[in-house]
This record gives sequence, structure tokens and C-alpha cells, in this order.
Amino acid sequence: MSRIFRLLACLVPLALLVAAPQLLASSTPHPIVGIGDDKLDLFGDPKFLALGIRNVRYDMAWDALSVPSERTAVTRWMTAAKAHGLSVLVTIDHSRSVIWRRVNGHRKAFSQTRVLPSAARYVAAFRAFRARFPWVTQFATWDETNFYGEATYDKESLVASYYLGIRKACPTCTILAAEFLDVTKHQAIPMATWAAQFIKDAHMQPAYWGLNNYEDANHLVTSGVRDLLGAVRGKIWLAETGGIVYRYAHPHAGFPQNAAHAAVADRFLLSTLAAVSPRIQRVYLYEWDARSPHDGWDTALISSTGEPRESYVVLAEELYSWGIHPNCTISRVPPTCTGLGGGALQHGATGATGATGSTGSTGATGSTGSTGATGATA
Repeated sequence: MSRIFRLLACLVPLALLVAAPQLLASSTPHPIVGIGDDKLDLFGDPKFLALGIRNVRYDMAWDALSVPSERTAVTRWMTAAKAHGLSVLVTIDHSRSVIWRRVNGHRKAFSQTRVLPSAARYVAAFRAFRARFPWVTQFATWDETNFYGEATYDKESLVASYYLGIRKACPTCTILAAEFLDVTKHQAIPMATWAAQFIKDAHMQPAYWGLNNYEDANHLVTSGVRDLLGAVRGKIWLAETGGIVYRYAHPHAGFPQNAAHAAVADRFLLSTLAAVSPRIQRVYLYEWDARSPHDGWDTALISSTGEPRESYVVLAEELYSWGIHPNCTISRVPPTCTGLGGGALQHGATGATGATGSTGSTGATGSTGSTGATGATA
């Protein structure tokens, strides 16, 4: 027996030494990372499944279940998310339906985008969703509430009633009081101003808030998130964000709009912005893949042809540095499956690497490699 104990005494320190790098990496403070994308192909992509990301976000019209086509889309997406054991954040958004009326003898469509429901109708729709998908327990009360493009920009009291209503309907749910957009005062009510009025109307300090901070991320600054941190006491989830590859009608954005700069923005987002405060708990990157080379909005990690962009490399490397290692039996595409960096430069690589068989890596500004070229033309 004594020989067995001596053998165990030798093996235990060895086991600790082998496990130490994993333990050290896992103990490093970092936010939870999720992906926001309403397309079903997310769940069938091995490149996503291999990363081990367990959190996803879905943007849903408040009345989606009352519109047959939207109800079908929501049901399919939620079913797929549940089948993969993923945790879902649902951001509640404006209606996407139209109503038809006869005007001067003619049938005319009226968009419901800027028609806000009463608190009673909103809460009833929320209860219907919860009855259908009771396993979903994370919600954002309204998307980009302070943005002039949303009818909520000057309706803090109404949004507060939405928030209080769904908190009462689901006391165990995690609910973001609002989800802000970090744009200038010419495009939105300042977040601090909007939040102050909301808090006054709700007669409480919410525990959670959301922020869509594309401006911070792509301009490589922290001013927006710091403004919100100073205005509220609760925790903050960066519910929609990411490096911008292309935006229609924004040719002079003040930063390069291409896949290479999007990767720089995503690394800044994950390594710097998310570390500004421990109150920043989550980061949801939008979106997973591009629909076409000509998308009017493109912040995708994967090109429309299915090739990983530089931002995918950045995400895989950041997760690896936090101790979240890919499952390389699902896919060998994550660069960390072929060694840290996987043939790409660890900081600001461009082309997809390793098992993807793309051309050699380049600097952050390069355009070689399958992903760089795709991103530049998207």
C-alpha cells in the first residue's frame, strides 16, 4: 500500500502541472460571448458549433407570434437553439407587419413599424411567447430604444411599463430594461438622458441594461460604454455589436469599412471594451454569416461563400486565450485547432488558415487569403 501511495504522490503534482495552463486560462476574467443571428444556418455550421459558444441572440417583433410567417420562423429558430442546448437572449423589437385599409376606394398598406402596443397588449404577447417557449428566460424590453428610428425614443414611460409588466409576468427572468444605440445626439436621445427618465418613470434602478455599441467598437473608443456605466447602476450586456465590413449609404464612416478593420474592431471589442468594467457581463457579436456579397449591412464573421473572415480568427483566438478551446472533432477550421494562431498571425491576421487551406497569413492590412478577399468585396 505504501508503494501505491508513493506512486500517487508522484502522479498528483504531474497531473496538476498538466492541467495548470487550462486552469489558469479559465480563471482569467472575461465576458460571456454570444452570437446574434436570426438565420437558421447558424445551427448547422460546424465552424460555429466547434467554437463552444453557448449563448445566442434573436431579434423578434413584439407581435411575431400573431403573424403566421413570423411565427413559423421564430418556432424553427427556437427549436433549433433548444436542440443544441443554447441559451437564448430575445430582443423584443418593433412590429414588421402591415395592415390594409381602403383609402378613397383604394387598398393601401400601412406599416406597423412605428405603432407601439399598449402595455397590456405587449405583456399579453410576452406571456404567449413564454407559454410557447418556457425555457427562454432572457429578454431585452425593446431594441435601440433611444434611436430616432424607433418610436420609443421619447416614450420612456411606456417602455418602463413594458419592463415592469414583463418583470411581473416572469419574476425569474433576466430582463434588460432597454437596449441602447451608441450614436450621436443628432441620431438618438443621449443614453444617459433616456435612462434617467426611464428610471424616474419606473421608480427603480434596473439590474440589467443592453447596449448596441457599433460606434465604440469601430472607432476604437470606450466613450459610449463609459457614458452608460456612469448613467446606470446595473450590469450591462453588449447585446449587438461587431466590426463593420460594409454599410449601405455610409461611405464616410470615419473608419475603414472592410474585413481587415472589422477584425481590428472585434479584437478591440473583446480585449479592451469588454474589460472596461466587471459590470460588462456579455458580448453578443452580430452577425454570423453574410447572406450575399451585396448585403446592405455586413458585420458577419463568415463571408457569403462560407469562408471565415479575419474576425472569425480573432474570435477563436480570444476564446482560446480565455481557456475556451474549440472542439476540433466537429471542425478543424478554428485556427486554434492547428496550434495557437493556426498558421495565421495571432494579432490581426487576415486570411482563414489551417484546415481551410487558404493562402498564407498576412498582416492586419493585407488582403490575401480567402477571407480577406471576400470581406473586401462584400
